[in-house]
Amino acid sequence: MRHIFTLTFILISFSSLFAQKMLLIERANRAKTTKLYVGDYLHFRLKGREDYWYHREITDLLPESKTLMLDNFAVRLDSISQIKVRRKVGARIAGGALFSFGATLTLATVAGRYLYNDKDVNAPKLFSMAAISLGAGWWLSKPRKLKLGNKHRLRIIEVKFPDPIIPVYPGKS
Repeated sequence: MRHIFTLTFILISFSSLFAQKMLLIERANRAKTTKLYVGDYLHFRLKGREDYWYHREITDLLPESKTLMLDNFAVRLDSISQIKVRRKVGARIAGGALFSFGATLTLATVAGRYLYNDKDVNAPKLFSMAAISLGAGWWLSKPRKLKLGNKHRLRIIEVKFPDPIIPVYPGKS
């Protein structure tokens, strides 16, 4: 048991060594940022006429040149025009609930009206409610597209500790 505790402590202390470079997604006039680290995935679109979304893993961050290494391919921050980010957890849960409600309502309406021939079922009203619920659920579940520019921006941060002011000489204590 003691060895497991020691090994866990060593692994936790080493994980903080790798978290010194991060990519920040900032929004204008907001203090809260979204942080992406090495090993996270970035879904982005480059500037230009190309209509393609890339999904790459962040392998390294180079803050001096404002460059990302995405799957060992260098991409400058100013060449990224849009990114996709996941919505908040509450919105995704509500989207899944609305989507499943719409699908269930559609199935129940079809079963009640056309399989059991129940004349009391108001099919157009129920189908329209199901379509609205399906659409709202799908919209809440899909990722948001952020256009980079005045409102949103990407920035690379590196946390460095400066050298000590008083030099430490080896051999003297």
